[in-house]
Amino acid sequence: MIPEIIRWHGRKKAVGAQFRRSAVILTKVIMAGGILAACSSSGEEGGLATAEFKGSAQNNTGLQLIDGPDNSVFVGAIASDEPRASLAARTVLENGGTAVDAITALYFNLAVTMPHEAGLGGGGICLVHDPEAREVTSYNFLARRSRAGGPVAVPGNVRGFALMHAVHGTSPWSSLVAPAEVLAAKGHEVSRALASEIGPLAPAIRSLPQLAEVYLGPNGRGLQQGDLLVQKGLAAALGRARAGGPSGIYSGEIATAFAQEAARLGSAITLDELRAYRPSTQPAQTFKIGDQTLSVPPADTGAGAYMASIWPAAQSLSGGELMRAAQAELARAGAETNLPGSFGSTGFVVATAGGDAAACAVTMNGPFGTGRMVPGTGIVPARAPDAPGFGLAGAFLAPAIVANDFNGTFFFAGAAAGGPQASASVLEAANSLVGTSTTLEAVHRSSVSNAQSLLNVVACPGGAPREGASCVFGADPKGAGLGVLGFPPL
Repeated sequence: MIPEIIRWHGRKKAVGAQFRRSAVILTKVIMAGGILAACSSSGEEGGLATAEFKGSAQNNTGLQLIDGPDNSVFVGAIASDEPRASLAARTVLENGGTAVDAITALYFNLAVTMPHEAGLGGGGICLVHDPEAREVTSYNFLARRSRAGGPVAVPGNVRGFALMHAVHGTSPWSSLVAPAEVLAAKGHEVSRALASEIGPLAPAIRSLPQLAEVYLGPNGRGLQQGDLLVQKGLAAALGRARAGGPSGIYSGEIATAFAQEAARLGSAITLDELRAYRPSTQPAQTFKIGDQTLSVPPADTGAGAYMASIWPAAQSLSGGELMRAAQAELARAGAETNLPGSFGSTGFVVATAGGDAAACAVTMNGPFGTGRMVPGTGIVPARAPDAPGFGLAGAFLAPAIVANDFNGTFFFAGAAAGGPQASASVLEAANSLVGTSTTLEAVHRSSVSNAQSLLNVVACPGGAPREGASCVFGADPKGAGLGVLGFPPL
């Protein structure tokens, strides 16, 4: 993914907690998997002016935008591992939503388009930057071990995003979940991002009839790019979440079905245990990059403890040397170093023109978690966090945000997941983009990320919002995701 470089300029106008900023496209914007419409209109007082862009087709990957005039505007930027999810977040920003609104919609779309990594049965960690409060809050909603033990985890994703939305969102909850519900019900063409993941998993899926019925094509092959994927059961579950919020998943018929399936798999998860699940919130763990503050998950989480342990190395090492240091920290902690190829995890980021931002990473503790689907719901429970071979999945979730804790200025949001390279690549990117002014293209070229631990970034190395700020954003070119700008509505 070619990084998208923009310049913010103009006078700030406060509108509640939101700011309006102008943007000039300095270089090309390449979209993978979608077309960015170019059009024009005139702005009036009290509204955001839009501008005409000159566009030309490039390689079948989307629209190349060039020569943006000085009055072009944008509302935010997004980067994730799957194009439709990024586009869903863009729609929310363009309709006036916050960064948390957008990342919530992004997550629910990922639950449909990348279910092996972002299913409703999984969990995760998010960081949220509030520029007015000048603070970064960590939301921990990892899938938890049942009180009775067993192979099935108590899910956290729906409750986690619901809590973040309640605190930081302004868009109606139903408007953020409904697009994913429709996508699951009507079906969508499988993206290159999903097809590239399903292919290697096909042999394992063949032995799991419920998954095979949905995610394998003719003759038992994995779904190919362009195949139609319909998920009626998942649409029904999303409908419950849309109408009832987290209660639609954690109580009632879906919770009963989940508990019954968990029992069949050997986990005595009770309805009370599902209803009682609550995410935790606390201030992020912080380190300094010059005058700015790097925020990562708290030290009492595996993710935060691991990121803290390799942060010293990330400030001075890169590439193979950084990975050796990251592996050494695992060995020093007595952790397993012979790791699976995929942990079934993904990271994604959103930042707005006003400086509010969110960075998230979620996991199923292994691709497709337990591999068993709760009948009639499309929900695949995550593996328990102490499952053999995948117990470190939560430790390798790596969201990070860099901001100024004095004035609330935003500098960086990055996320990756899926192995020690995820944590190393995010920390290296934060240090390089904020501390040494390295370009995003150079960061992605030298990054230790790989196809199972993709690095997604939005960064403003000089800070934003401020006069003349320059920002970059992009999805990892090792994958098939999408980094995209959001523009105001016409």
